[in-house]
Amino acid sequence: MSPEHSLSIAGTLLLILALLLSACAPKHYAEVHEDSIAFYFECPDAAEVLFASSIDRYHFHPAHKVNDDTWEVIVPREKSFSYFYLVDDKLSLPECTLTVLDDFGARNCLFVSEL
Repeated sequence: MSPEHSLSIAGTLLLILALLLSACAPKHYAEVHEDSIAFYFECPDAAEVLFASSIDRYHFHPAHKVNDDTWEVIVPREKSFSYFYLVDDKLSLPECTLTVLDDFGARNCLFVSEL
């Protein structure tokens, strides 16, 4: 392998690593209200955040930005349900206390409300 080819591969790998590190590190939290749950997803670099859950067969709900870093989506309060985010057309699963496998083998967060 020529030195030029090795440098090209190394440059490509560094570019991929930089892109991965610059992606948003998903952090989120929920606030439970009497009849709804507000989910907050921290991702300042996102252009679009969608939320999908088993509450309504995984229809996408657009989150809206509440500040420079945080997106919010409000869903009806249910005892338990699974969910995930789609950030700029890419599946994003934040760190969750509980997870569950969906019908396709992918992992989803599991929310359990203390009613």
